[in-house]
Amino acid sequence: MSDITELFSRDPLKLTKDDRAKIIEEMRKKRALFNSTPTTKSGSKAAPKKLTADQEAAAQSLKGKLDIKL
Repeated sequence: MSDITELFSRDPLKLTKDDRAKIIEEMRKKRALFNSTPTTKSGSKAAPKKLTADQEAAAQSLKGKLDIKL
């Protein structure tokens, strides 16, 4: 079991300041990995993936039929 998993398995009310600091440090590392943009070897951003013919046809058939509100 990893250190972070062991900390999460404990009772939150019994964690020490050091335990909480370890959790925060680990979560910040994970957030940095999540927010990083994938790049190619040259350092430029990766090109978006192209849709297959079937995916493009499905997207066109759904166009205008979906009502998405944010």
